[in-house]
Amino acid sequence: MFKKIINNPFARNSLVLFAGTTAANFLNYLFHLIVGRMVSPGVYGGVESLIALMNIVTIPALVLSMVATKYSASFKAENDSQGNRKFMWYLNKRVAQICIPVFLLILLLTPAINNFFKFESAWPLIFLWMIMLLSFFSSVSGGILIGWQKFKESSWSGILGSFCKLAAAIILIKTGLATGGIMGSFVLGGLASYLVTLFFLKFIINSDKDKNIDNGEVYAVDLKSMKSYIWPVLACNLALTILCNADMVIARHNIDAVSSGQYGALTVVSKVILFVTGVVVPVLFSMSAENHHKKSDSAGLFWQAILIVLGLSLVALGFYFFTPKLVMWVIFGSKYFAVSGYLGWLAVAVVLFSFTNLIAQYLLSLHKTGLSYILLIFSVIFIIVLLFWGKGISAIIGITIAVQLVTLAASLVYLFKNNKKLDYSN
Repeated sequence: MFKKIINNPFARNSLVLFAGTTAANFLNYLFHLIVGRMVSPGVYGGVESLIALMNIVTIPALVLSMVATKYSASFKAENDSQGNRKFMWYLNKRVAQICIPVFLLILLLTPAINNFFKFESAWPLIFLWMIMLLSFFSSVSGGILIGWQKFKESSWSGILGSFCKLAAAIILIKTGLATGGIMGSFVLGGLASYLVTLFFLKFIINSDKDKNIDNGEVYAVDLKSMKSYIWPVLACNLALTILCNADMVIARHNIDAVSSGQYGALTVVSKVILFVTGVVVPVLFSMSAENHHKKSDSAGLFWQAILIVLGLSLVALGFYFFTPKLVMWVIFGSKYFAVSGYLGWLAVAVVLFSFTNLIAQYLLSLHKTGLSYILLIFSVIFIIVLLFWGKGISAIIGITIAVQLVTLAASLVYLFKNNKKLDYSN
């Protein structure tokens, strides 16, 4: 069995990334366990709403990471580290030109945004904007690392960043900074992860170092094609991030602080499923993008990924439905036992989303982008329905399950309807 895994590139890469991601996620959930016990439910609910908002405002960075991964996979296929160095320089230059002015502008809008979330201080949001700015630069380096299938190195970057975040959070909370201190720990953890990633990219950064880069010219990349690819990728990831996080953001606005904190705890525990199954996605994306460049079929990789996600999801759902209090206790102790009955049902929504995410990212790796705008329409509907009818925990969960179910059904219809059109040679 072990020999079969070692000889299967997809299974081997998935196992490596799974091991690294599991270690990083253990630190992340240790972070939530410690923070959740150190602060009140009201503060914890505010933190979770900020984390959900962080996932939304960093969507463009996620898109940039996918673009960096896809085109770096092409450089890997050609073993062209020099070309990839020029491409990396080009992306970082564009990030600096666009994102720094946006960062300064959004700082001016912070007071108005803070009125919506009702935080006592604007510092948590200021730290959030700092995370957003840093995420653009780290997405370039992180995406290139994945594109070259350096999964072990990528895992170490995540582990060290998570460790620094955890250590910083404990110290800052002890000093009495609460919400601001917790968000500040994200900045420090993200910075540590970025620096480690740059270290692992020395083989790219130092390649062709003695030669000049010709006015930002990028070789081996069709920039017109890349720019046209960015928009549907942005639409897809905007939709997926909203589908995954809008419930927590709206919960902060629609329900009281204590209930919001309880819902935040439920989302943290239920999304263990997403973190575990999600390690398959970057492996599938990177390997199928490389196959696409080589004009090879990736259908076999896709179905392997589906089976892995299905198996992990079924095991997780068994625990969440039959031992919800035990699962909640492992992370938060007995503080949130009152809402443990909701855990299995929220986990169902996460499983449905996991499959939608896998299908969407797979199609993007093949440059098939039509599903992106369908998902975006559903995400807008999700926000509207939550705003008007998501007035309690049970209502929010019911709406979330319904929307995730319909979205997955639409994704499957699109996938099978276009199955014959998935021409891997184009």
